[in-house]
Amino acid sequence: MARPGYVSLYADERTQKIFDEFIATKGITKSTALTDMMTIYMLAKDSELYNELLQKSLNVGSVKEIIMQKEDSQPINDYVFMKLGISHDVDGKPLTGTQTMEAYMRSIEEHGETWFSTMSLSTGMNKKKVNFYNDAIRSGETVKMYFAIGEGYNDIKYSATIKEIVSNRDETTCPGDAAIIPPEFGEEETAKIWFHIVDLKEEDTMRASMLWFRQTGTNVKEAISNGQCHFGYAFIPDEE
Repeated sequence: MARPGYVSLYADERTQKIFDEFIATKGITKSTALTDMMTIYMLAKDSELYNELLQKSLNVGSVKEIIMQKEDSQPINDYVFMKLGISHDVDGKPLTGTQTMEAYMRSIEEHGETWFSTMSLSTGMNKKKVNFYNDAIRSGETVKMYFAIGEGYNDIKYSATIKEIVSNRDETTCPGDAAIIPPEFGEEETAKIWFHIVDLKEEDTMRASMLWFRQTGTNVKEAISNGQCHFGYAFIPDEE
């Protein structure tokens, strides 16, 4: 009876002798050489069947299914940060950062989601960064957005979970259902960057001093205190 993991091969004496001398010279074990030979043979004869059998042996299908069906997700250590200034409603009335967030929270309370827009970057977000976040979201990661306000506070006050980011060099109307935009800003609102967000709420854990901007390597709290940056991509150094 054959021993598991062992294969018996017959070769003529001359070939066997040359093979033994070859692997000895190259410092290769017989096991490694024969494994490579079998792999090359199968790939040459039927690469599609080989790859199918390989995936089956590695249980790739089951692992992939587990990953795709995974319900619990952890936030990635890459966050969108924005310090809110004064915005204006459809009638031109100025709104503080707090009033703006309250408008969006009312919209989420009614619809379960909303589209948040900004003109913070003159040419919109970098395409690679948009793809990075959207790919992470599609793979089940949680991508967070943190909002800071001034108003004598000058720190993170709100957070939301991003479902999708849409950005263009030119202003566009809402890329999704405009009916879920707060009425304060209206369905005809235009912007260069749109965030589809849920779970907008007051943040009681994250603080600006805990985050650093990836673009500049500066602490977020210091940067916004000095008026240096109001939009960027941040991370927590201790989790890198």
